[in-house]
Amino acid sequence: MPRTLNIAVEGCCHGMLDNIYAQLLTRQQQMKKKVDLLIICGDFQAVRNVTDLGCMSCPDKYKQIGGFYRYYSGERSAPVPTIFVGGNHEASNHMRELYYGGWVAPNIYFMGNSGVVRFGGLRIGGISGIFKDFDYAKGFFERPPFRGHARSAMHHVRSFEAFKMLQIRQPLDVIVSHDWPQFIERYGDTNELLRRKPFFAKEVERGDLGSPVNAMLLERLRPAWWFSAHLHVRFTAQVGTQESIFAKGWKGIPPYGHERPLTSENPGAVEPPAVANENEIIMSALSDEESDNETEPAPTTSDEPVTFANPSVPSRPTKFLALDKCLPRRDFLEIVEIEVPDDAAVEEPKLEYDPEWLAILRLCNPHIPLDDSPFYPPAQAPVTATEPHLPLFADNILARELEWVSKHVFTNGPVAIPPNFVPVAP
Repeated sequence: MPRTLNIAVEGCCHGMLDNIYAQLLTRQQQMKKKVDLLIICGDFQAVRNVTDLGCMSCPDKYKQIGGFYRYYSGERSAPVPTIFVGGNHEASNHMRELYYGGWVAPNIYFMGNSGVVRFGGLRIGGISGIFKDFDYAKGFFERPPFRGHARSAMHHVRSFEAFKMLQIRQPLDVIVSHDWPQFIERYGDTNELLRRKPFFAKEVERGDLGSPVNAMLLERLRPAWWFSAHLHVRFTAQVGTQESIFAKGWKGIPPYGHERPLTSENPGAVEPPAVANENEIIMSALSDEESDNETEPAPTTSDEPVTFANPSVPSRPTKFLALDKCLPRRDFLEIVEIEVPDDAAVEEPKLEYDPEWLAILRLCNPHIPLDDSPFYPPAQAPVTATEPHLPLFADNILARELEWVSKHVFTNGPVAIPPNFVPVAP
């Protein structure tokens, strides 16, 4: 018999942890049920000190220390296990220290630029940042002290992270992102969304509201739930079992910077695109500092149908929930019940490593791009010869790495993420 977990979902945090936890505890008392896990969908702002504040990507008038430092120093403690993804207004230096994810404070875990963890029988994936086409194809070129465009570029999703997420074969229960998946507004009450946010109208009409990367991942991975924030409004939607999020036309990701040139080793590849010019990068960087809601114009629509179906993922609907930022009279916190198999349920769930994700990291780590050149997938992961040209490792290659992980890491069953947080900054 399945058991339910009570999962609290919060939109944009903006450093307001005290208020979020206070509201969560109030809700917990009202419903007379324990909240098992809090998920925060970005703009967490893990600011430890004034140095972190100087590295935050947002206009100076919005920069505040916030309340996170109290949890970092141990002055206060998180009342429930908390996980989060990064948004586009974060302390760049702190988040880069935890590229693969890790504890930012006791009981508060960052999921990294992308990642998968397990909690009480749930399998939860996450991808940080927002989509900007001029940085998508690049590697991780940013270096301290993270000034100018580098400060905001650190929060722009890269094709390398999408490449890692595409390798997932086993079903996910939840995916957490900051950016909405592109087209998701078409599967909810679009009129009500535009009544509350009328300035989204042009983006909705063009079909470029949200991230094409997240749309691709939703279509490919089909989690039971997808949680987002960023646009500062509560919105719900559901993509049905037989529905495609690209049903009205695939507008694409600006051509993969990571597609390999045609070679004898990689006959299914396509030619890489031209890299965006420097002037475009600088101009767009300025707008990124000033507005959360600007998105890049969508490429032209293809007449060919596109499918990203993953044969390993069961056909099922995906429920989408986006929430607001933490302010009075805003819909910023919601509690949902998610079923888990009874054999996976435990009294005190803990965060655990995910075997498949560790196997994917072993495959991908040797190819991490560390400059601003376009990322090209390795020859062992050729893009498919037909649309949409997804670069995938063969199942047997992933299975070999998963076998190694199972043998050397998960010898005695599930492995909890050790609560080994240690403060490293004053």
